[in-house]
Amino acid sequence: MNIYKFHSNPDELIGYTDRNFYFGDEAEKLILQGKEVTKVIGTLYLNDTPITALPDNLTVHGDLNLNDTPIRSLPDNLTVQGYLGLSGTKITSLPDNLKVGGDLWINSTPNLDTNNLPSSLVVKGTIYHV
Repeated sequence: MNIYKFHSNPDELIGYTDRNFYFGDEAEKLILQGKEVTKVIGTLYLNDTPITALPDNLTVHGDLNLNDTPIRSLPDNLTVQGYLGLSGTKITSLPDNLKVGGDLWINSTPNLDTNNLPSSLVVKGTIYHV
C-alpha cells in the first residue's frame, strides 16, 4: 500500500469525490468560470481579476479579497469568516445579511454610501473607509 498516494488525495481519504466545499485556489478558478460554489475553505483571492459576480449564498471560511475588480454588487447572504477587501471596486451598496468575521475594507469605493449601510450588516472587526 502506498501511504503517500493514499494521503495525497483527500477524495481517496474520505472515500468519495462529490463534495460541497472547495479550497481557495480551486474555488477561484471555478468562480471565474461561472461555476456555482457555495463553500470555500481558506482564503479566496479574486483581487485584480475580471470577476463581476459571486455565487449566491457563498460562505468563505477565511478572507475574501475582491480589491481592484469590476464587481458592482455582492450576493445576498454572503458570509466571510475573515476580512473582506472591497477597496477599489465599483460596489454601490452592501447586501442584506452580510456577515464579516474580520475587518471590512471599503476604502477607495467612491460609489458606496457608508452613511447608508444595511442594519443587518455584521462586522466583527473594523470598517476601514477613507
